[in-house]
Amino acid sequence: MKKRIVLSLITAFTILLSGCSTDKPNSASTNEPQKETKVDQPEGTGEKALEPVELTYYFPNSPQKDLQTVEDAVNKLIQPKINATVRLKLIDWGTYEEKMKVVLGSGEPFDLAWTSTGLNNYYQNVANGSFAPLNELIDKYAPETKKGIPDMFLNALKVKGEVYGIPVFQQSTAGYGFEIQKSVADKYKLDWKSVTKLSDLTPFLETVKKNEPNLIPWEYAQNLDPFLTAPPMFGLETLGDAKTPGDLYLNDATKVINQYETPEFKEYITMMRDWYTKGYLRKEAPTLKETTADRKAGKNALTLGQIDIDSQAYEAAGLEFTGRMSNFNKDVHSYDMQFVKPLLTTDKAAATITAISANSPNKERAMMLLNLLNTDKEIYNTLVWGVEGKHYKKVADNRIEGLPEGGYQIFAPWEFGNMTLSYLADGDPIGGEVDNKFIDMWVDLNKNAIPSNALGFVFDFTPVKTEKANVDAVIDELYYAISSGSIDPEKYLPQFLDKLKNAGTDTILAEKQKQLDEWKAANK
Repeated sequence: MKKRIVLSLITAFTILLSGCSTDKPNSASTNEPQKETKVDQPEGTGEKALEPVELTYYFPNSPQKDLQTVEDAVNKLIQPKINATVRLKLIDWGTYEEKMKVVLGSGEPFDLAWTSTGLNNYYQNVANGSFAPLNELIDKYAPETKKGIPDMFLNALKVKGEVYGIPVFQQSTAGYGFEIQKSVADKYKLDWKSVTKLSDLTPFLETVKKNEPNLIPWEYAQNLDPFLTAPPMFGLETLGDAKTPGDLYLNDATKVINQYETPEFKEYITMMRDWYTKGYLRKEAPTLKETTADRKAGKNALTLGQIDIDSQAYEAAGLEFTGRMSNFNKDVHSYDMQFVKPLLTTDKAAATITAISANSPNKERAMMLLNLLNTDKEIYNTLVWGVEGKHYKKVADNRIEGLPEGGYQIFAPWEFGNMTLSYLADGDPIGGEVDNKFIDMWVDLNKNAIPSNALGFVFDFTPVKTEKANVDAVIDELYYAISSGSIDPEKYLPQFLDKLKNAGTDTILAEKQKQLDEWKAANK
């Protein structure tokens, strides 16, 4: 995921790592920007139907001092097309989850919100009735958007045949590995290309700890937790969402298991306990929700990477690549190494989504705005990168360079619309803008990625809403302390598993197994 924080990322990675999918033009997808569609009025209605409206749009990112300038610029582009303006309600990554719980729980009438399979959980919110069904709205007001997104992405969002959000078409194939500062790897002659699993990084972290007191050996935050962010790294894939008990092994698509009871989890938290006690992570690691400030300051020597195309692949393609760390600080270059091959899973196809609130008073106009974000290059790039000359400067036909003092740098082209519209920027391979080469690379990668055994399966949380809420409370209480290594897993893992069981894990596992079996039977 380019500019990914978490996520992916975000991930805040997000990932914030974060952290944090097209193919050649056909009826399902395209790697060319869609033609701009001007919507003068809703189909089948009179001129009066397009009275001016103001839309409210919630999304997470780090605070931006010049957000108002971007909002004004976006509205100058949107208003003539759909007679609407938008209020950009940017919420800090660390508080977005709680803020949206309050907003959604209160019934506040807003229009659009960013959601995902993790943060502001899409499937849970659908089960709660928080998001509006969109099938008819998409067909009527966003057919161009639908053409630009492969069917498998939209299918991943379906709950009982209905779509409740528009997925961001982005670099979605879930390859995983790590990023290491180039200066560190070169200085100590670290053999970063030889890494095949997380534990292979231990000697690298020890070298950094002994010799680089101003660097954090391993970046960790809640949105960068490897076990939740990168299940395939442990031979697992997510069913429903990353936190809720109930995964599949990649080599066994039949049996739903509690991932927290696996030997892979025990091995991981034992390793993290070792890393934490040796000082490879920040002491505050278990409570950190994201690490954007550390990334911008270049403080992390190594970090988890959701990596679709790595440094070696770019080199083989003849492209110069400064690494994903340079997305946040152009002076910090990294080697990015993938050791888990790309896999397209339902949670990655649905990793970043824009939903329309069930309480929106302007659902049709909100869908028109989503259509513009997916088809109009100027509107998309204004929201993503800001105003030319103030927040970025053009350095090539389809490449920009950010202006850090401009007051708007969200590093999140994956958060809105269709990422094939995006300018290339710091951290993207140099030369990749020529003949659309870079976009073609990730589009083809998404097309040819190995599909998961349960691609298209979507878990309906409705029958276990109570159990999920109880399980989530247990996870919030203990998981990150255990997974960051800040508490002894020998003592606390049994307590964690007991609390999960008492909260309703067995009921959730049984329901996931039932729904998976039914899905398999219906898709033979």
